[in-house]
Order: sequence, then structure tokens, then C-alpha cells
Amino acid sequence: MYGNTAYTELDQRTGDSVTVSLLWRSEDNRLKVAVTDTSTGEEFELAAHPENALDVFHHPFAYAAFRGLDYGVEAMASGAGVEARAA
Repeated sequence: MYGNTAYTELDQRTGDSVTVSLLWRSEDNRLKVAVTDTSTGEEFELAAHPENALDVFHHPFAYAAFRGLDYGVEAMASGAGVEARAA
């Protein structure tokens, strides 16, 4: 086990109520991007690799969607707003 599992913040950006942080753990050289929306209290983290860490940092919502993370998506029980399209 690792003695210290703390991450070091390499970069951070804030826009509107969303804060995105690029974090690195020296013990195992892991990278992750943490996203926090202070207006809703929602947050998520994405693992990153050295070759794509800055891209994940700059486009976390795209990577979250690609990985199937339903961030900020409310399920609509009634189906309102969903349009059926004819083929």
C-alpha cells in the first residue's frame, strides 16, 4: 500500500459555477480530472493518461459522455421532451 495517497493539483480552471482540476499522485504516477459544480453540488472524476490528460482537463464533459457518465442528466419519467422520429 501507499503511505500517502494525496493528489497534487497541477492545474485548475473555473467558469460559471464549474471547477475543473487536473490532479496527479506521485506514488503511482496516476492522473485524474475532478469536476465540481458548486451550484448543484454535483461532481465527478475521470481517470486520465499522460498522453491525454490535458485534453480530458479541457473537455471533461465530452469525455464523461463518451464514457457513459450521466452527469447533470435528469431522467424524465413522463418522457416529455422526447420526440419520436420517423425513419
